[in-house]
Amino acid sequence: MKVRLVVISALCALLVPATAAAGKKKDAPAPAAPVETGPATAAPSDANSQKFLAKLLTTSLKDFRPSDAGGAEFKYSEATFGAGNVFAAKGFVEMDGERMDCTETGTWKMDAADTDKSASVEWVIAKTDCAGRDAGASVRVKMTIDKDGVNTEFR
Repeated sequence: MKVRLVVISALCALLVPATAAAGKKKDAPAPAAPVETGPATAAPSDANSQKFLAKLLTTSLKDFRPSDAGGAEFKYSEATFGAGNVFAAKGFVEMDGERMDCTETGTWKMDAADTDKSASVEWVIAKTDCAGRDAGASVRVKMTIDKDGVNTEFR
């Protein structure tokens, strides 16, 4: 009987680690690092506004005249509306055949979107080195963003 207990004990000693290893769950993968989303962006939370916002944040406004004033030509070559409601534009002022490149930065906000492709957007210039432009100036347009690009109408 003693031998039988020793054999059973020996078998148990061999089987316990094997069965424990067989039943052991694989280590769970490490949780993914949080996605870096950038600064919070203030915008209306309805579905159309959020869809428009996604388009606005990934689209550039190109060859846009933010002023209809006479005299020198002033145009944004490219303007972007970034996360955190940050606005940035590269442009130029041209008069009598002389062109001066310039930049403007500031903040932007949007009204609730009319559709997932259209909303009124306003930006306020905080800093500019464009001749004839001043900090505090604002531009308000209705933007439509679709497969053909960005269309604007002054508001």
